[in-house]
Amino acid sequence: MRLAQHPSKRASLEHNVRAAAMRLGLTVACLLVSPSSPAAAAAPPDYAGAIERFKAAVRAEMADWAIGGVAVALVDDQRIVFEAGFGEARRDSVFRCGSISKLFTAVAVMQLVEAGRVDLDAPVERYGHGLLPVNPFTNAVTLRQLLCHRSGMVRESPVGGYLDLDQPGLRRTVQSVTQCVLVNPPNSKTRYSNVGPSVAGRVIELVSGLSFPDYQRNRLLGPLGMTNSAWLLREVPRQRLAPYGMRVADGRGGFTHRRTPVFDLGTIPAGNLFTTAGDLARFVSMLAAAGQAPAGRILEAGSLARMFSVQLTGDTNGFGLGFAVGQFQGHKSVSHNGAVYGCSSSLVLLPGVRLGVVVLGNEDIVNGRIGRLANLGLSLLIEAKLGERPPAPPASVVVSPEDLRALAGDYESQSYWAHLELAGAALQANISGQPTRLTPLGPLRFLADSRINDAVPVVFERDPGGRVTGFAMGPQRFSRVPAVPPPLPREWESCLGSYGPALIPIVISARHGHLYAMTENMVDYRLTPVNRHVFALPPGMYADEHLVFLPGRGGRPHSVNMANMILRRR
Repeated sequence: MRLAQHPSKRASLEHNVRAAAMRLGLTVACLLVSPSSPAAAAAPPDYAGAIERFKAAVRAEMADWAIGGVAVALVDDQRIVFEAGFGEARRDSVFRCGSISKLFTAVAVMQLVEAGRVDLDAPVERYGHGLLPVNPFTNAVTLRQLLCHRSGMVRESPVGGYLDLDQPGLRRTVQSVTQCVLVNPPNSKTRYSNVGPSVAGRVIELVSGLSFPDYQRNRLLGPLGMTNSAWLLREVPRQRLAPYGMRVADGRGGFTHRRTPVFDLGTIPAGNLFTTAGDLARFVSMLAAAGQAPAGRILEAGSLARMFSVQLTGDTNGFGLGFAVGQFQGHKSVSHNGAVYGCSSSLVLLPGVRLGVVVLGNEDIVNGRIGRLANLGLSLLIEAKLGERPPAPPASVVVSPEDLRALAGDYESQSYWAHLELAGAALQANISGQPTRLTPLGPLRFLADSRINDAVPVVFERDPGGRVTGFAMGPQRFSRVPAVPPPLPREWESCLGSYGPALIPIVISARHGHLYAMTENMVDYRLTPVNRHVFALPPGMYADEHLVFLPGRGGRPHSVNMANMILRRR
């Protein structure tokens, strides 16, 4: 019979338990409680209202930005309080989570650190040959640097890099970086790289004796109960894959939309994990429990604390070991996002309050929108659990068409071009190929929203005569282009055109007397000439790297070397 049906037996059992505990010298606050006792009154937060608001926001974002499918999970410690699919996505649809994969690679490295099999600060060459580019500097590359993006590594590998669709596998991909040279001295600068975590994944193979997917299956995915996840496409039932879509640059300044083919990246540990929102929520719960999973401990709490701390810079915000470390509404956050061939993703945890969000979208490079949903989900969870209301959003204002017209025109920054024009009563922008909506907060202050940006501040500047001369948008400072910009030098006209795979071409175009390179179907990057054939890439994804035109007979380029990736003219 159930204890609740016999109050006298319950009281007797409580007395016996407490007496036994006292004999053992224990202090018992409450071992057995009645439903009406104060300890039982701390019921789980009611997330029903938050969930409804979040569902409405997901649907609105999808409709507003033409995102076909989204899958989400909201996590409170060990509870998945909400998990669902919208549009083309089912609750259990499998997505590519992109660079969220790097978190699993970092956890695997830390498992080997705990086992005493690798040292974060030892030279990587200790674990094998053919792992690194040529290092002309005095200090060695370490695993710690690879995991926090301070190794000086190239962003992509010549073989198996993001623009290589040939599925060469991890070993060949890592071997190919020996053809390269480190871009920066190790530990001198934070530069994001897909090669760094891939080299770390290859070290996992060499040290463990297992393939990277087998190690992950045995030591992470299996113990975490991530039964819907896999590192290789052949292990994923095709009917479970969400349909993926992407904009592809057409070489004429526009884009076409198409369904995305699915294949394995060469940089498997950096971005090839196939998974679901629910499976990633299980990973988040393990992180919230300081490394403990239902099937056993994945990682020691101290190891996770190191991963959640910014490495090698002393800054509060930046990269830890795998994780991006920051702040959200006064709470420490650890996170990563991803963008990979038709999928955009975000995973965020607030470890101090054990709240987390996973958002997966089936559209390429819409991280501004996916990030907005992740932030909203966190705000709603915080409000429901802690009673902390989010900061009020800035209020938009009405700006006269005359004032808006004064802002229109063409601008350039160190990295991008921008065209602003008045459309009816609104100011619209195209930022290097990304249509951008500008919400006015004042005559010279706006918020910019696009597929890749969420509410980025834009502040216009005037000269002493009142003429608008430029604007700041995030770290970029745009200046107005002269009314008659200089022409493109004739010797560079032969460089114009498309290079590389049709799915993800490098498109070389001309604007305002400069060459621009459209990369990864995302934005045009302004090229700065170093000599006749070599151009420096600006701040952005390929900062400090170069694009080199490789001319044939007559001087017309037949290929480009884009940051160590050789791409033939289309």
